[in-house]
Amino acid sequence: MQKNLSLIIKANQEFIRHTGEDAHVNAPILNIFYESISQTYIPLLEMLDRLVADNVSFCIGLVLPPILCNLLSDEELQDSYIAWLDKKNELGLKELERNSSNPQIKTLVQNYIDENLKTKKLFEEKYEKKLIPAFAKYLEKGYIELLGTCGTDIFMPHFADLKEIISAQIECGLHAFRQFFGIVPEGFWIPELGYTPGIEKLIKAYGYTYTILDPRSTLLAEKAPECGIFYPCRSENSLVLFSNSPAVKDELLGEEGVIYKSAYKNQNRDIGYELEISELTPLLEEGGSRYSTGFKYWNRDFENDDGQIYDPEIAFNQANEDALSFLKNRSQTLSQAALYLKDKKFVTEVCAFDVDKYFKNWNEGLIWLEALIRHANEYDLTLVGCASMCEDQFNLEKISPYYSAACGEGYGENLLSSKNCWMMRYIRKACERMIDLADRFPNDTGLKTRLLNLGAKELMLAQSSRLPKTIDIAENPIFAERRFKESITAFTAVFDSLGSNTVSTEWLTTLEARDSIFPWMNYRIFSKKR
Repeated sequence: MQKNLSLIIKANQEFIRHTGEDAHVNAPILNIFYESISQTYIPLLEMLDRLVADNVSFCIGLVLPPILCNLLSDEELQDSYIAWLDKKNELGLKELERNSSNPQIKTLVQNYIDENLKTKKLFEEKYEKKLIPAFAKYLEKGYIELLGTCGTDIFMPHFADLKEIISAQIECGLHAFRQFFGIVPEGFWIPELGYTPGIEKLIKAYGYTYTILDPRSTLLAEKAPECGIFYPCRSENSLVLFSNSPAVKDELLGEEGVIYKSAYKNQNRDIGYELEISELTPLLEEGGSRYSTGFKYWNRDFENDDGQIYDPEIAFNQANEDALSFLKNRSQTLSQAALYLKDKKFVTEVCAFDVDKYFKNWNEGLIWLEALIRHANEYDLTLVGCASMCEDQFNLEKISPYYSAACGEGYGENLLSSKNCWMMRYIRKACERMIDLADRFPNDTGLKTRLLNLGAKELMLAQSSRLPKTIDIAENPIFAERRFKESITAFTAVFDSLGSNTVSTEWLTTLEARDSIFPWMNYRIFSKKR
């Protein structure tokens, strides 16, 4: 029996205004975006290059949300990213001088400078500043399987009674996928894995073949599937359902999780929070906010009060060792599952990795992932995309999944906590108004169409679950609150303008340029489905 392992990488990105004064105000958030390019997306492409060059057989899943694709394709941000790399290296030269008496740290600083120079060259010359076409190349060759998703990371259970809202999000995401990659994906990624009964009908209606659920949705179904989470099942309308394995979170992020081992780099200790601001220029501005610079010199060994200097070679060996241990555990688990599923052609385990949780907080995460892919066959594991396991979809066992999510304690309660619950009354009212506007102005053109399209975009931006989540964990909450209020205020202005039949074309043009997301937006996607 074939033992399948399906690896899925879920990228994240909130929309960031990045022109004029917004670029200055949002500098800490833009810094996070630039870091994700340097630490995740370019290294991921380079990893794929190495694996293909070495004739490694694999297929992994990848979720690239529309907002991320939009920002990666923005020419202004592409140029700004290059300038950011130059500023980092200016800071690096100052760090070489400051640490001239410490050869270990000086070596680390030089490594950072060299890595930044290499990244800049790759970005400008190899990828010509365009990363989306680079991912598309691996899609065409079959090494990655891209999953579609919503326009923004909407938490679907909060809008279960507003089918037009969920449909509009799915349709927007599908159109974005066609624009960036030219094909229709087979798989659909539910934001936050937030499932509520009924959304499978909406997902299937847009032509998707399968989706991924939190294991609670599967195992707590009224009639749990006989094969558990180790074999796909289907909903009443034959949408194929896979379950995300809880083993990833348990083994990597648990109390004694792999990513906390002492050999790994301490991602929370950065000179951006330790030195005087004057020593951090030109990357950080005097009087501005503090944020990560990327110059991190310590590992996760906290036994010594002064910390231990990070050793890349030791960390690399640890990542490889931990990858082999993970593969061994997966092989043993699937072998046990195979004993109970002897009548099946395969058993499978779906392992999804959220970029924020794993690769942002774990410097060696991609080293670990590459070792996982390279050595999977040694443990009798086949790396496949979920689409290849849907051939027998109409003969799969039917279930009625249970409400569940991959955030909070399993039910998304952190998205409606005492810190962020105030947001819901505004977003719900805006949703009701948008549905009404789409029906009231079905055939309008000119300025009204531009207004309605802007309102639709602002509504989708406000619906992102990343905003309340950020406020709940108090990580850049000021940005999240401001971003939400900007979109709600803009939507309300659109609604009032349509009611009074007056509009400031200057205001409209300015906001269209600042919120340059979804240029193909058609507000009619919010129309009631009859």
